[in-house]
Amino acid sequence: MQARLPTSRWALGALLASAFVVALGYGIVLPVLPMMVERLAGSTDPTFNARQIGFLTAAYVAAPVGAAFLWGKWSDLIGRRPVLVVGLIGFAVTLAASALAPSLLVLYVGRILNGGFAAAVGPTGLAFIADTEGEDNRRTRAFGWMSMASIAGFLVGPTLGGLVAELKLDLGVAAVPPQTVPFILASGLAVAAALGVCSVLPGKLPGPRVEANKPGSSMFVSGEIRLLALAAVAAAGLGAFEVGLTLRNVELAMGPTALGLMFATCSVVMFAVQGLVFSPLVKPAATRLLVAPAFLVMAIGLAVMPRLAGLTEMLFAVSVVSASAGLISPLLAYWVSRISARSQGLELGVQSAAVSLGLSVGSAAAGLLFGFHRLQGATFLVAAAAMGLAAVASLKLPQPPPLEQQA
Repeated sequence: MQARLPTSRWALGALLASAFVVALGYGIVLPVLPMMVERLAGSTDPTFNARQIGFLTAAYVAAPVGAAFLWGKWSDLIGRRPVLVVGLIGFAVTLAASALAPSLLVLYVGRILNGGFAAAVGPTGLAFIADTEGEDNRRTRAFGWMSMASIAGFLVGPTLGGLVAELKLDLGVAAVPPQTVPFILASGLAVAAALGVCSVLPGKLPGPRVEANKPGSSMFVSGEIRLLALAAVAAAGLGAFEVGLTLRNVELAMGPTALGLMFATCSVVMFAVQGLVFSPLVKPAATRLLVAPAFLVMAIGLAVMPRLAGLTEMLFAVSVVSASAGLISPLLAYWVSRISARSQGLELGVQSAAVSLGLSVGSAAAGLLFGFHRLQGATFLVAAAAMGLAAVASLKLPQPPPLEQQA
């Protein structure tokens, strides 16, 4: 058995900064995406634009379906640091390219590549924590902090994007619209995060556990497929909610600032809930009991969304959905890492791929449903039904072995 050294504060800080920047780069486009589609496609057809918004969001989150698995596997082989650095630099370059896209096709290519490079950060960072944290409470809190860093980035991204979209800026270059400025800023932050990772993370793996399955044995341990399926379903609900909320905002003519406020509320609520659940006040073993109630509450919040039209009542429903979604994703990632029979990079890459698949399906489905007259509300109702089924499926989650047996 090889002892694990706790993650240093500097290393954890670099990982948190990386998660923050990637989430900011994703969220910053949501409030301005309708305007970007209209400008690049030259179309004012709401049906066409709604579908493009859904597909563009799906393109970003679909890329990690295959890429996350490969990044995780490579990080097991060559180390966490080089994979994180390459992912962040690639993220920065493709984010800047997306901001300056001259056509809708180029924007699609940029978003796909952007999502592919972003997929290196999440599972690799979590794998580094799993490699170095052998104590249950510390690992649980570190996983929670990574999720909270992503939430903070998602909070800043849409808020910044919504504000800049309504500013009249004289950039001195007529061909560069003002909503591209936050993209360039996020790109610069990604480069800074890469420099931080390169400076403080160790060059070699700190002794990750690499195991091969016995001949004839199942690739998955008992209960693992259920956890991965639940992660995908939860992500599909969140993807449908994000795109549905964006298009519902357009339908109600609320404007980018209102949408930014709703996404900001979503992030603040997620941040607060995770701060409580992943604090020393909650035992790690007890967190598995929160998954089913969270799915149920998320289903209720999604189901009432089509009937709401006022900003105040929508903010309340957004808070309900985001509180639930903010619990489900990090809890399932933590439990997948705990029951894993494989190396952490590969395992968390598989989990990230499942989440990305769910986000892609949910985002694309939301765009399609909103593109059909009288089916706009179906986006939220279908997602609510899926969350209800997931609540039933998550009543019994697998029990992980003690951490010392995984060292």
